[in-house]
Amino acid sequence: MFKKYGPRFLAAGVFLFIFLSFIKPGRAAAPDIQAESYVLMDFRTGQVLMAKNPHERRPQASTTKITTAILALERGNLNDQVIASKNAAETPESSIYLQEGETLTLEELLYALLLRSANDAAVAIAEHIGGSVENFARMMNAKVQEIGARDTHYVNPHGLTAPDHYSSAYDLALIGRYAMMNPKFREIVATRRRIIPWAGKPWPRLLINENRLLWGYYAYPGADGVKNGYTTPAGQVLVASATRDNWRLIAVVMKSPNMYRETSAILDYGFNNFHQVKLMPAGQQVALAGVRGGIAANIPAVTADDVLVVEPKNETWTWQQRVELNPDLNAPVKKGDRIGRIIFTSHDQEVSVDLIAAGDVAPRPWWMGFLEAFLTVFNLPWLRF
Repeated sequence: MFKKYGPRFLAAGVFLFIFLSFIKPGRAAAPDIQAESYVLMDFRTGQVLMAKNPHERRPQASTTKITTAILALERGNLNDQVIASKNAAETPESSIYLQEGETLTLEELLYALLLRSANDAAVAIAEHIGGSVENFARMMNAKVQEIGARDTHYVNPHGLTAPDHYSSAYDLALIGRYAMMNPKFREIVATRRRIIPWAGKPWPRLLINENRLLWGYYAYPGADGVKNGYTTPAGQVLVASATRDNWRLIAVVMKSPNMYRETSAILDYGFNNFHQVKLMPAGQQVALAGVRGGIAANIPAVTADDVLVVEPKNETWTWQQRVELNPDLNAPVKKGDRIGRIIFTSHDQEVSVDLIAAGDVAPRPWWMGFLEAFLTVFNLPWLRF
C-alpha cells in the first residue's frame, strides 16, 4: 500500500508545507468591545488603528479636565497663588472640600484636578485663568479647535452634565495626545498619589489617582496616564496612555460597561498586532527650498525627526510621499527653521514630519545686487559669482 501510494502522499505533503510557508498569518480578530464608541490612536503620528463611532458626540464627563489642565499649564504659572471663591467651594460632587478664601498653588490644584478629579479645583482654576467659568469655557473651545477637535464643545471646566457639553472618542484621543506632549502634564497624570496642604486641618490632603490602570486590580503594564470620568448620561469614559519599548498608544472608550477592562483589551490589540516602521531617518535631505533675498538661492530641506509610521504586523504597506515647502521663504534662514513638511499616505492614513533648514542663509548684501547689475550692463560674465 505505502509502496504504491507513499510517494504521492509524500509529494503532497511537501507541496502543502511549501504552500503554507508562503502564507502570512493574518491580523488577529479585534476584541469585542461593548463601549458605545472607542478609538485607538498612535501617539507619535496620530494614526487611528481601530475605532467604533469615533466622531459620535457624547457627554465626556471628567475627561473635560484634560483641557482644563492644558489651559492652566499654558496660560498660568505653577507657583501662582489661587484663592478659592464661594462659587468654587460650592461646586458639587467630587471635590477636595475647598473653603471660600482658601489658597493653594496652581500646581497643587492641578494635582487635585487630575488625580482626585476635583470639581471645585476645576472651577478655582477656571476663575483664576479665565476670570470666570463662562470665559474659561470660551477659551477651552478655542483651544480644542486649535488642536483639531471638531466634535467637542464645553460649557464648564469639570464635565458635570450640561446641555451643549460633549466630545467624541476621536476628539478625546486628539486632546489626550496633545496634553501628553506636555512634560508637566505627563508627570502629573502618571503620579499615583500626592499630598497637598489642607488649611485649618491638622493633616494634609492625600490625593490618590483615580485612574485604575496605574495601580491595583486593573493595573496595566506600561500605563502612564491620562484621565477617567463618569456621570450617569456619559457612563464610564476613559482616556488612557500606555508605553512599551518607547512606543506610546492612546486609547479612548466612551460609555463602556467596564472602561478599564475594555481599554486594556484595546491596548493589547494595538501592541500585539501593530508595529512601528521607519520610513526615513532624521536629517535626511528630501528637497531644496528656494530662498528669496539670500546669499544662496536655496537651502537643503531635511527631516526634523525620524519618519515613523505604524503598520499591521505581517503586512507591508506602500507609502506615497509628497513634499510641501514654504513658498514665501525669505532670508535670513537659520539652521533648524521649519521650512515645510513631508507627507506620507497609505490605506487612508496620513503621516507628516516637519522639514527644517539644514544650514543658514544670510541676507544678500545690498552691494551684491548692485555689483551684479553692473556686471550685467557691461557684459562681464566671467566676473560674476
